[in-house]
Formats: sequence, structure tokens, C-alpha cells
Amino acid sequence: MDLDNPRYWKKLINQGLIKFFLLKVLYKDKESYGYKIVKRIEELSEGVCRPTESTIYPALDQLMKGKYVDVHEVSTGLRTRKIYALNEKGRAAYRASAKAYGEIIPLLRESIML
Repeated sequence: MDLDNPRYWKKLINQGLIKFFLLKVLYKDKESYGYKIVKRIEELSEGVCRPTESTIYPALDQLMKGKYVDVHEVSTGLRTRKIYALNEKGRAAYRASAKAYGEIIPLLRESIML
């Protein structure tokens, strides 16, 4: 832990933002698959969040284990894709995260004085 290093803070913030934007993508798009989720997170976050497979799939697994998403498989030629969709519990999680971020962001703006 290197508290005086901005990269430490960016990484910490990014971890939470990836989960938020993951929920947002599935909330807005109704359903999606891994690679497309990564690209949509980059788009919705205007490039601030750039998740990789090593961050997105563990986050999706957490959502599955927590029963926030429903998953089904679709064959596309030689591959099979997992398609993720928020269920009602997942949509409630997105709304809760949006509310929390909506409350904290104005406070952060007021607190940041360099």
C-alpha cells in the first residue's frame, strides 16, 4: 500500500467503478456478454475504466454467485457465449449503487482542494 501514490488511488477507485459500470451496462443494455461488456464500460466511462478479462470475469462470477444476474448460453458458430442479464435483485443493486454514487460525488467535489 502506497498511499502517497496517485496510481494506488486510481486502482482502488477503478475497482469500484468497474462494478458500478458493469451493473450499468447490464441495466441499460438488458443483456450482454464479456467482451461487449468491456467495450461498453469503456464507452460509458469515457475511457476512465478499462477493464480486462482478468477483472470483468471475476466481477461477473461474483454477480452470478450473489444471484444478481441470470445467465444463459448462446452458440455462435464454433463458440458458446455466456449471456448475462440483471434480474430484479441485480436491477435493485444498480439503483442502490447509482444512488450511493449520486450522493458521494458532490461531497467529493466539495472536499477536493489541492
